Amino acid sequence: MQSRKLHALIAFALFLVAAVVYAALSGKPVDLWRVALWSMVGVGSYTALSHVFGFDPHRTRIAQSSPAYMHYVDRWELRLGQATLSMLGGIVIAARLFDGAHFVTAVVCGTLSAWTYFAFRWYVGGYRAGATSK
Repeated sequence: MQSRKLHALIAFALFLVAAVVYAALSGKPVDLWRVALWSMVGVGSYTALSHVFGFDPHRTRIAQSSPAYMHYVDRWELRLGQATLSMLGGIVIAARLFDGAHFVTAVVCGTLSAWTYFAFRWYVGGYRAGATSK
């Protein structure tokens, strides 16, 4: 179960379930279509930007014999950081331009759904160096 697309769909579904549970427990109405839209934007942009910036166990410019901290900094701090900050900036701009009346909902849904994707993919082993990525 290493497919990025499958992980993205599962994370998207988990985030929608979390939104429904939040609405039920808080008693506050949640616009599920808006949540779904911005969740798709968040997960989609995060996966695309992760690929663009090379956040992939099989793509590195660091020699295999380099110290472990060099691999950590290259992969987790530089590549993941670039993808995350670019995704956040893109969602903030898109939310301001296309859904300004619901800006906070858009940004929260976009970023938290991307975090859900990251956490789910990490939990199931999708970020291990030996994992196959599709």
